[in-house]
Amino acid sequence: MLRSPRDYGEHFYGERGIRVKNINLAAIAMSAAAIGVLAGCGGSASSASSASSATGGGTNSPSAPASGATGSATSSPAAAFQPIVEPFDPGHPARKVSYPATCAGQTSTLAIVQCYEHMTESWDAEIDLVQNGRYQSAPASQQAAINAEDSAWLAARQTVCAKAYQTGGTIDQINIASCLLDESTARLLGLRGTIAPEAVLKSTDSTSLSDVSWYTTPEGSRIGLIDTQGDQTGGAIIAWVIIAGADGFVVNPAQFYYSDGSFTDKGILQPPVPATGYRVAPGTEYQFSIDYSTLQSDPNEAKGTGGWVYAPGNPVAVWR
Repeated sequence: MLRSPRDYGEHFYGERGIRVKNINLAAIAMSAAAIGVLAGCGGSASSASSASSATGGGTNSPSAPASGATGSATSSPAAAFQPIVEPFDPGHPARKVSYPATCAGQTSTLAIVQCYEHMTESWDAEIDLVQNGRYQSAPASQQAAINAEDSAWLAARQTVCAKAYQTGGTIDQINIASCLLDESTARLLGLRGTIAPEAVLKSTDSTSLSDVSWYTTPEGSRIGLIDTQGDQTGGAIIAWVIIAGADGFVVNPAQFYYSDGSFTDKGILQPPVPATGYRVAPGTEYQFSIDYSTLQSDPNEAKGTGGWVYAPGNPVAVWR
């Protein structure tokens, strides 16, 4: 079965304190026949797999795109589906690739990066399966839009990850490679209509974006937070950080709040307050701050069970 870093609990998910609760790979995995049934699901996505064997490495990877699918993802109304062509493995459509059982356990930066890239390409081959199914069943007027959607997402993926990690050191190579995988797994879950488990991430007071624990939306945007300071009431001021994916990101402050069981603090928006429905342009960063001023009223404050939540519905991410 194809694995993601969440399954390993390693590196960016372990060392950064990021966990995903109750992940059920059996529920996520699907056969080739099931893919055909779910191919009509729209959206974009976060991590999943299909059970298909790969040679070498002792791991499983997803099936390659359907035969006959050639070329790179473009926005032109071509007569054929345009599969993903990886910028790090050009010259052919994304395909299943074998990879080690763990990426962070590799002995060099190059080996770690290649491990994440192989996992990403295997995920992208699964994305192609779903999108090709949608393409084949869509009227001609919608086929060009499917190709354009894939092309835009693929271009934005690299931009978003490069913006999130820019320390200038070699660690950026590893972080970006892991980020590409997060983007692809998020998109795959969304395309399949699979609800991701709750993501539990580590909060930080560092102002460096490279230290932020990021949540990836099905549409490819990244969300993180910076705990900037406490306020005079005993609460906290949180800077929410958005890096928008290919579709941009519409800010709805009501989706960002503090929660601890039945206790909720919706907070007070700090100037400059984003306009209602403010849209972050694709590939750009945006920050807005919320003062959570009633935290001392939390009856479970001493237990440390609360956290700052981004909840657009499902899935949900919480930072502690």
